[in-house]
Amino acid sequence: MIGNRIIYPSDSASVDVEFRNKDIIPYAVQTWLDDGDDESTPATGKAPFIASPALFRISGNGGQVLRIAFNGARNLPQDRESIFYFNFLQIPPINAGDESTQKKNKMLIMLKNRVKVFYRPSSISLDSKLLFEKINVTSSKGSNGTSINIENNSPFYASLIDVQVKQGGQLFKQKADMIAPFSKGSIVFKKIQDLKSATVIVDYLNDQGARMSHEYEINH
Repeated sequence: MIGNRIIYPSDSASVDVEFRNKDIIPYAVQTWLDDGDDESTPATGKAPFIASPALFRISGNGGQVLRIAFNGARNLPQDRESIFYFNFLQIPPINAGDESTQKKNKMLIMLKNRVKVFYRPSSISLDSKLLFEKINVTSSKGSNGTSINIENNSPFYASLIDVQVKQGGQLFKQKADMIAPFSKGSIVFKKIQDLKSATVIVDYLNDQGARMSHEYEINH
């Protein structure tokens, strides 16, 4: 699949997802969506979307376009994004390889991929590029160290990658999770006891899946 996330505008009849097979052998690809169950299957996945085709063959060095459409099975919030997950299972042919390889015992490995789908209502007036301006960063001290508290005051999911604290000649870095619209998250830095003269840098993924960084002044 080309890209690492799918944005679904609510006023779109459907969105296209492009697949590209860079291998020389063909694959069968099975697709489905779910609403957060990472153990979902095509039979158990629940989401108000339809993927078509749900099963297809993609030739070696070939491509395929799949269409995802909202089926209206749920009334989704119109003041913020909703998140779902697009799954695709990559199934190699049993007879892959040359003739000598085919005669040997082989293990068939099926690769499952999972991609976030952001349902974005057309009623959201704030441009997602201005997400940085709707993020508030504060700090608090605790027995385990210093917490960097991130408040997402936007209607968009904040796809955080990591949070960095620059203090003097030192750089402290922690992985960070996605923060839902109008929600908060905290990252604890055990080695930091005082944020005096420190700078906090938050790394995000934008709509195109590119890494973006923004620097914040700490409001204690």
